[in-house]
Amino acid sequence: MVSELVKKYFDDLNVTLELESQLISNKIEINPETCILCNKCVDICPVSAMNSKYPDIPNINKSCVYCGNCVDICPVSAIKITKARVKVVDGDIVVEKNHCKNKKIMYDRKKCVMCIVCIKNCPFGAIDELKSGIKFNEKCVLCGHCERICPADAIELE
Repeated sequence: MVSELVKKYFDDLNVTLELESQLISNKIEINPETCILCNKCVDICPVSAMNSKYPDIPNINKSCVYCGNCVDICPVSAIKITKARVKVVDGDIVVEKNHCKNKKIMYDRKKCVMCIVCIKNCPFGAIDELKSGIKFNEKCVLCGHCERICPADAIELE
């Protein structure tokens, strides 16, 4: 199946494609034409992923977890987060893109291997370990960081 996908989408280029479940990619952008340099995004960032050097627009570093706090606080809607999910469905590569925040988290205990990678890496301390699995507490902002790093694909956000 993988070789058929490579042939179909990459025209027999020397490409190795391994998609066992899904790939998730996020992109955050600040529109320089719209940004008014108020730095509200810099101040609200819970992981200090944004910094600003006037007169330049804020810079976003790799520690960003795409929580969307900056999007919510921007008074001129200059910040956009694009979430892309790539899956293989019936032999075809399907790319879903959206610009809205996550609304719901789903945890599959049967898939979870209790590696606790999500707990150790949650920037908000929003995941608790239980004997029967994990539990998301009130600190969860639905940023999706746990979904991206879960090696067992036990966490999914919508």
